[in-house]
Amino acid sequence: MYDHNNGQVVIVGGGIAGLATAKLLSENNFHFAIVERSYKLGGHTKDWACMATDNCNRCHSCAVFDYEEFVASSPHGEIFLRHELFSVTRSTSGISSVGIRCIDSGAERELPVTALVLAVGFEPFDPIEKGFWGYGTFEGVMTLSDLNRLMRLDDLNTIRPGNGDPLNLAFFQCVGSRDKTIGADYCSQYCCAAAIRAALRTIHQYPDSKVTIFYIDLQIAGKTAQALMDKAQEKGVRFLQGVPGEIQPIQDGGLQVISEKDGQNVVERFDRIVLSIGQRPSSSAIAISGITEAPLNEFGFFQTRSQFDPVRSPLNGVYIAGSCSGPANIPDVAMNAGKVVSAIIKDIEQTI
Repeated sequence: MYDHNNGQVVIVGGGIAGLATAKLLSENNFHFAIVERSYKLGGHTKDWACMATDNCNRCHSCAVFDYEEFVASSPHGEIFLRHELFSVTRSTSGISSVGIRCIDSGAERELPVTALVLAVGFEPFDPIEKGFWGYGTFEGVMTLSDLNRLMRLDDLNTIRPGNGDPLNLAFFQCVGSRDKTIGADYCSQYCCAAAIRAALRTIHQYPDSKVTIFYIDLQIAGKTAQALMDKAQEKGVRFLQGVPGEIQPIQDGGLQVISEKDGQNVVERFDRIVLSIGQRPSSSAIAISGITEAPLNEFGFFQTRSQFDPVRSPLNGVYIAGSCSGPANIPDVAMNAGKVVSAIIKDIEQTI
């Protein structure tokens, strides 16, 4: 165990990656400082609704509250909300200090650094960017984030048909992912399981609902994956491979979807279309890369040394945590935090 006076680890970003990293650092008696631009901790995960039905569906969104409670009460940490990184001072072995600035007042201060962890997360893809599927134009088209917000507010009734008919809902997967034309030729990791959990919660609340998931290639891994798929199929969720070609609004307020099956165009009517949007690099990645000189990869996420060393930046003393190095789901982010802290401890041991 290390004495906490050995040095301070500065974590840029207070989402679940930053919180999980801070918790593990505290458990190893390291001082940490979290620098977060927002007025709150937790990032996107804190805004995500619980997807439990009769029992837990292992969405892991509740984990962020446990991390936050631990970190906020840790005697080893400081939290700087509404602050941003603006400078880095280097030493022969890595980073010696960083400058942070209060966004509201402009007040600046310097923090000593033993290690610098970048944990700035991701941005959800905005379908308006290319006018995908009429988002922002057709009233019945929403994103998975929009649907999640209604679930969090317990307001799903607003998307049901006004005539009392069962809700007929469709999910379109890989919106803003697996798309070379927008520089996002990668899988966003979380979308398939998130759509299935949202479908299950919708059916749990309104058992007469009909749900269809249009997918390119289902990417659901882990020991709970098969159970999740089995439950969805048991509840009548329909899985159709292929991306629909067109959406058209129709007079009754619904949406007509044209897809292809066995070489023929198939037309179906849905009440709502949910776009399962992918993860894009954080809006702050370019600025932080410029300040720290930590390089970005071809997609705009932070580059790590290699696939065999996925938490160290090419720069000594700089580590990359969570989805700012590439799309990830919540369990993967938590596991990644453990690797970050292990790498920091190992590197410090080698310098002592």
